[in-house]
Amino acid sequence: MDYSVWTEMENTTISNLTLGFRQGILKNSEKLVVSLDYLKRDFDFFDREGLFPLNELEQSHQLQLDLAYRYDLGGSLSGILSFRPTIASTWTNSLSNEDFLWNFYAAISKTWSDGHSGRQQLGIGVLYDTLFGSPSVLPWVHYEARVFRRILLSLGFPYNSIGLQVNKRNQLILEHEFSGTYTNISSALQIEGLVDQLNTKLVQFGSQLALGYHFRLQPNFTTSTRVGYQFVDAFEIQDGADDQLYDFGQGSSLFFSMGIMYNFK
Repeated sequence: MDYSVWTEMENTTISNLTLGFRQGILKNSEKLVVSLDYLKRDFDFFDREGLFPLNELEQSHQLQLDLAYRYDLGGSLSGILSFRPTIASTWTNSLSNEDFLWNFYAAISKTWSDGHSGRQQLGIGVLYDTLFGSPSVLPWVHYEARVFRRILLSLGFPYNSIGLQVNKRNQLILEHEFSGTYTNISSALQIEGLVDQLNTKLVQFGSQLALGYHFRLQPNFTTSTRVGYQFVDAFEIQDGADDQLYDFGQGSSLFFSMGIMYNFK
């Protein structure tokens, strides 16, 4: 569970509540990981004109099921297939096919180790996701290495990080990640100068730079605190053809988050 606030973004304050669950099932050299993630996003708009009714946009919901299957290809190679059906909607009306997204990624990775750097892993693949607005095919790259036992380095796209394991209870991590949401607006909107709009999309994407601190309270409980900067490349309403209908602006924001995780072992 995690709660974060983007303090000020072009006359908008955004708060995010994230809930997640993950369970792995291991059988010989194969592994299935089932994840369920829920994001509730609240928007507080200030001094907005030409867009009605704003109260229809004050809350959005995203529910994603992730079925990730990893299998051994031999010779330190493994394959990964992940299917991610997603509901993304303002949920002011009943669900429709416009609220569903069919995201996925597929990759091949190689793992090796040596006496100096320890375990290393390199993965390449393709990703179909909403990182830059409407779903599109993007490259996926991941390199991971443990350096000097206490430092874990992760490089690639869309995620990069460097973590320092201070001791068994304390960890610091510097992260940069690209992310985006593509949410169906399930009610009609009135936009100045245009006829009433149906099946429009609330689009937000950019990247986030954060410094995080993880503290292990006990073997199964870990708390996290993060502070950083949210870079926003687009925050707008689009029609079904991905054309811009209304621009909220591209202002970026400081953010702060706190979370807690429980390990069911």
